[in-house]
Amino acid sequence: MSWFSSRLRIACLIEPAGLHRYMDSVHLFKASDFSDAMRRALELGKSHEQEYLNADGNRVRWLLASVVSLDLIGDDVMDGVEIYSEPVEVMADEVVNFNHKFTPEESEPTQTI
Repeated sequence: MSWFSSRLRIACLIEPAGLHRYMDSVHLFKASDFSDAMRRALELGKSHEQEYLNADGNRVRWLLASVVSLDLIGDDVMDGVEIYSEPVEVMADEVVNFNHKFTPEESEPTQTI
């Protein structure tokens, strides 16, 4: 088993407008190879998914949108620990309705190392 790092992009959708923002989150985890690492990255990303009502009574959904990067790290790191997270602004011309279905399984993550 080797340690991997993955940057995951989580989408925040607010009803009725739709896409509000993205949040990028980096996780460290162990996997046997890149295929297994992709499966684990998807699992960790989906653990961020949730739905609730905000203070205005609107539904808010957080969904895994994509696996941005997937890197082989090495040894001696803690499994599944989130090490980085940041908001990602939505492009002015990017429109995603509230009921949009993301397909993070189709992500083709880059390697940043």
